[in-house]
Amino acid sequence: MTSADTTLRAVLIAMTLGILSGCKSPPRESVHLVAVGARDRVPSVLGPCRTADARPSAPVQFSLAGDIYEAMSKGRVRIPCEQGVVVLDVRRPSRLDIDSSQVAKRGDMLAMQVRVFDEENARLTIGDAPVSWSFSGALAPRQPPVCDDGEEACPLRNVGFARAYDEGAGEVVARFGALSARIAVNVLP
Repeated sequence: MTSADTTLRAVLIAMTLGILSGCKSPPRESVHLVAVGARDRVPSVLGPCRTADARPSAPVQFSLAGDIYEAMSKGRVRIPCEQGVVVLDVRRPSRLDIDSSQVAKRGDMLAMQVRVFDEENARLTIGDAPVSWSFSGALAPRQPPVCDDGEEACPLRNVGFARAYDEGAGEVVARFGALSARIAVNVLP
């Protein structure tokens, strides 16, 4: 290789690096799988977001302050944020499970949550969307813990609270939209 070839190669490499250094990297994207009916805070993983610039906005409704969304219909919503784009991938839920121990002792206080999945078995978030709970047999509903601003975080509205008041079998039913799930809880002495 001659000195002219080496010089030409060095010039081409320098030009390529100069061109590439001027290119911006693609915007960061944070995708969140959301169930139709979900209600939650707009994710802040990429800094403050501009919900007024969300496109398309039809699948979700935003609060006046722009910090809370409610998923109304299926679709993808892109929300520009300070450090990238938050994508709400709103999907129809097809299955509901109850996340709880199925064995308890008499006197135990139980807190239960639901897990929501789409038809491809991907887990969806529902945020603070309401879930209807019913308890029977050896279980009875109980009030959620009192929530003060200075103490731990307030429980979500979709958490079911029960008390195991008697020995035997108890049944739990949870409903979210048109879906329902049921489990049996065995209450021991």
